Amino acid sequence: MTIESYSVIGKRLPLIDGVDKVSGVAKYTADLALPGMLMGKLLRSPFPHARVLNVDASKALALPGVRAVITGADIPGAKYGYFRSRRDETGLTCKARYIGDPVAAVAAVDGDTALEAIDLIKVDYEELPAVFDPEEAMKEGAPLVHEEYERNIVATREFNFGDIEEGFKNSDHIREDRFSSQAITHGVIEPRATLAQYDTSGKLTIWTSTQSPYVVRRDLSLVLSIPEGKIRVIKPYVGCGFGGKVEVDPHQVVAALLSIKTGKPVKICLTRKEEISTTRLRVPMRVYVKTGVKKDGTIVAQYVKCVADGGAYASTSVLLMYNSGLTCLIPYRIPNFKFDGYMAYTNKAVGGPMRGHGANQPRFAVESQLDMIAEDLNIDPAELRLKNATQAGDTSISGLVFNSCELSKAIKESTRHAGWDKKRGQKGSNLGIGLACGGFVSGARIAGHTASGSNILVNEDGSVTVLTGSSDLGQGSKTVVAQVVAEELGLSLSDITVISGDTETTPIDPGTFSSRVTFYAGNATLIAVREVKEQLAKVAAEHLEANKQDLVFHSKKVFVKGSPDRSIAFSELAKMAESLGQGRLIMGKGYWAPPNTQFPDRKTQYGNVSGAYSFACQVAEVEVDPETGQVKVLKVTVGDDCGQVVNILGAEGQVEGSVVMGLGQALTENIIFAENGEIMNPSFQEYKIPTAKDACDVVTLEVGSPDPIGPYGAKEIGEGLLISTVPAITNAIYDAIGVRITELPVTPEKILEELQKKRKGS
Repeated sequence: MTIESYSVIGKRLPLIDGVDKVSGVAKYTADLALPGMLMGKLLRSPFPHARVLNVDASKALALPGVRAVITGADIPGAKYGYFRSRRDETGLTCKARYIGDPVAAVAAVDGDTALEAIDLIKVDYEELPAVFDPEEAMKEGAPLVHEEYERNIVATREFNFGDIEEGFKNSDHIREDRFSSQAITHGVIEPRATLAQYDTSGKLTIWTSTQSPYVVRRDLSLVLSIPEGKIRVIKPYVGCGFGGKVEVDPHQVVAALLSIKTGKPVKICLTRKEEISTTRLRVPMRVYVKTGVKKDGTIVAQYVKCVADGGAYASTSVLLMYNSGLTCLIPYRIPNFKFDGYMAYTNKAVGGPMRGHGANQPRFAVESQLDMIAEDLNIDPAELRLKNATQAGDTSISGLVFNSCELSKAIKESTRHAGWDKKRGQKGSNLGIGLACGGFVSGARIAGHTASGSNILVNEDGSVTVLTGSSDLGQGSKTVVAQVVAEELGLSLSDITVISGDTETTPIDPGTFSSRVTFYAGNATLIAVREVKEQLAKVAAEHLEANKQDLVFHSKKVFVKGSPDRSIAFSELAKMAESLGQGRLIMGKGYWAPPNTQFPDRKTQYGNVSGAYSFACQVAEVEVDPETGQVKVLKVTVGDDCGQVVNILGAEGQVEGSVVMGLGQALTENIIFAENGEIMNPSFQEYKIPTAKDACDVVTLEVGSPDPIGPYGAKEIGEGLLISTVPAITNAIYDAIGVRITELPVTPEKILEELQKKRKGS
């Protein structure tokens, strides 16, 4: 079908929950309250590495209004963690591994009392040697953050496809460069919060700001020694996640344990300082890249080495290091490729998943180096990328199958629209233009449960209720699910109610991450609604005396193709279908995972890890003041291949959000660590996220063609776009002033320092 054939898909539609959010009706976890509710607070270690010898809570317990104090010794179960092989957290610890690691917690009648009680707890520590640099941490004899991991190496990943040495021998030109990217915070609008209630039947109910309710249930079951069937996790409205709310956080464990101990509901709301300094960060990484090319710019061989600072706990380290290597093979044809990835524990705040999960850091390095190679060979950077761009029908050397790909079109359209040929290389103008490309998975196939499910019920009045395990964090997945149902049944979005993210009522779903929701949940919903449609069509065909295949569901009625007067209202049909015989339910269920993936071979690492891959080219235009080093991003033109666009308004929002987030990572955002690992800028006063004044003009060019696997041909758009924003900006800065910054962020100080070196060199 073409876009003109759809009534809802591919249209510009507002979010179905948008009015509730802007009017203040929407309730987030921090807004919730239960009778008799207590407030909890966490006591955090002031040392980066220290053993807890003793906790004296007598003064805190004597404070009026305090109901309970717990410590690491009260944790009843096993360690938890996202991957079975890397479970290393307990919520409260008896050995602090970074400044801010929680060692005790309090429940009191109100927040002020809880804070006062925290100050009254006396903890005796034994300070231990600490390590703060990942390369130092991997040296023999370095202090061990976790004793069971030699040289503090928590995750490694090696790829070796083709013949890398032969590839470099056959190259006409080789470059070797080093780059580094910084730790940044997710900058979510809503700091994390959890409300826990343990009742007399032994049932634990958790309302929490999360991307993955089922992951929360699983890990709470482990650490609390409670069967999963006795835990219910409910996701209220969530104010953004960007990957940071995928995993279980200590405050979730603590709220649950305090509720169990007191028999009362307990709520914990993190402060902005806690949100920035004690939750997940984007993993800082050092990247070494060696690329060999022919004289015409054809890539022959590439070697990438990444050294990542994981901080104090493993988080999703295994997957992050895999992604860092895997995503290098998406946008371009590389016949010989080698990757070495290492993540080390350090005594710093934990690095974890963030939008683009492991792809951003090496993409910055590779795209920067491609521009450097283009200059070495006197080739236009756009032409170099066109020469190497992945094409539809390709299979990468690692086994990634690209059934759909419009990267070449994205490059051509974005450069044409931005005026690339006219604006490139304007010497002395302080204006620059740069581009970068990227690609990403539409949900990576990982071990364990990866499928999505949807259940659909048609009500007697013709309205429809959808139960989906997918989690809407503000990105609009509930609206996408509603669009699928409305398109198939000929209804409007107002006829659809979407209930998501409740482990008691919605189908099992691993959560919102890896840009999988539209691809997975969209297809699961499509299966379910077509089952419903089949049931209704059978009844309508008998009533209208027509063949089922001749029926059209449109405009809230069902009619015979070519004879719109032979129709029945959808609401009437729903009541009719449910009233047949002794009555029946019109229900459908769908369960889906990509049929075309192949889990990578354990030895060779060959395999197709996703059902589809997105592609993008971004062209950034900047103005740089050589006197101050200030950079102003003027415009970013995005050529985006996300397949068939489901919601134009939603897609544009994803593009604009990615660009602004990338702008911050490129220019202003940076977690500053003191010598002892303490985070020195844990507020939005000191940590500089872009504001509306910093945002630039964003042009979105949707260039994709429908993917054969995605729902209606849709692919991901949530993460892949961000990957190319940062190098597009840094490449534009080089075009403007002729200096290249290889360490993020690109601050005025770094620009001025490099300009001074350039002047001295000339």
